[in-house]
Amino acid sequence: MIFEYIKLSVRELLNNKLRSFLSLIGIVIGVAVVFIIFSISDIANVAITNQITGTNGSVNINYVKDRTDKFEVLNQSMNSNFGGMGSKQYVFDLNDLEDLKQIKGVEDALAVATAYENVKVNRDTFQVAIRSAPENFMDFYEFKMVAGNSFDAYPKDERINLAIINDKILDDYLQIPAEQAIGQKIKIKNRLFTIAGVTNTPNQNLGTMIAIDQEAYDLMYSKGTIQYLSVKVKPGEDLETTSQLAVDKLNEIHGYQNTKNGYALEDLSFFIQQVTQVTGILSLVMGIIASISLLVAGIGVMNIMLVSVVERTREIGVKRAIGASKSAIRIQFIVESCLLTLIGGIIGVTIGIGVIKIALMVLNMQLPINGSYVAFALVFSITLGILFGYLPSKRAANLNIIEAIQSE
Repeated sequence: MIFEYIKLSVRELLNNKLRSFLSLIGIVIGVAVVFIIFSISDIANVAITNQITGTNGSVNINYVKDRTDKFEVLNQSMNSNFGGMGSKQYVFDLNDLEDLKQIKGVEDALAVATAYENVKVNRDTFQVAIRSAPENFMDFYEFKMVAGNSFDAYPKDERINLAIINDKILDDYLQIPAEQAIGQKIKIKNRLFTIAGVTNTPNQNLGTMIAIDQEAYDLMYSKGTIQYLSVKVKPGEDLETTSQLAVDKLNEIHGYQNTKNGYALEDLSFFIQQVTQVTGILSLVMGIIASISLLVAGIGVMNIMLVSVVERTREIGVKRAIGASKSAIRIQFIVESCLLTLIGGIIGVTIGIGVIKIALMVLNMQLPINGSYVAFALVFSITLGILFGYLPSKRAANLNIIEAIQSE
């Protein structure tokens, strides 16, 4: 029986193509905008999380005075995560790296030492992070050379005077091609280094960076001033479980198992939660505003359906005269209204998916389309049809049969 109602509704919509099209526009735009807003919220949350935590499967291990104080752990985590900032501490032992590498699931371990200095290239002076570059530095962060060579292309005795910069320095300060930077001199703490290579920036948390050989770093700064350790987890292994094993191992080695102070994993979950909560509120507000356009479109659908009732008064009277019940008339108009809003919802979702796919391609991100948003948009569209189709359907069902047949 329902298929007969759908068939009649399709025929009626096709008989008034222009009117149906104009009614669809508001629904299509409203659904598309709401879908895009909530999908953008998901994209923003993923982008923020990746920006904060990095994406190469590595986790930082910090030393804190009170592991039970979430705010202290958060503060140390943010310091280490955003470019290695933080106080120099003599609480890490380079010998621990080999023990960490033996843990199941750990691919590599790195001691991170960073200093912030004003450096000079030609006439340009700017402040950047100076990072020590041990043997596994390039592989750990998965750097790729944009121009020039990495340290391992040179004999050990030559590396002490060489530096590698990342492409963000070219973009933010030098504004020269990568090839042109090779061979230029960098002055760090009154010591000259030659740019041997330019890398990409696989992890945006690294910021603008100059890497120098470990021996050169130790000569310029006190040896053993390590900000934090970083462990890289093998692909397929659980990141949280494996990194926690690394922390437990360090605390066991140094006797911090039953103390407040000791080693702790970076914990940016609270910070991420606060940021994503703000983006969620903004998306909700924008979604509510966009939903108003859907309500306006729904009122437009109701108006069109009321006009349709007036135009089809005689038809309704004839149907009632030959035995059609009030409920049958009511259902017919509600189905017609729902079909109209559902078609608008499907078109709107399709447009929304297309826009989001294009945005993901531009941002070079991989994120599945949220099926719950699709279902919500379609259910909401049908609900609009029921709500705004009910009044016209009730009016049609309650028409006086004789007056309806006599109408012109």
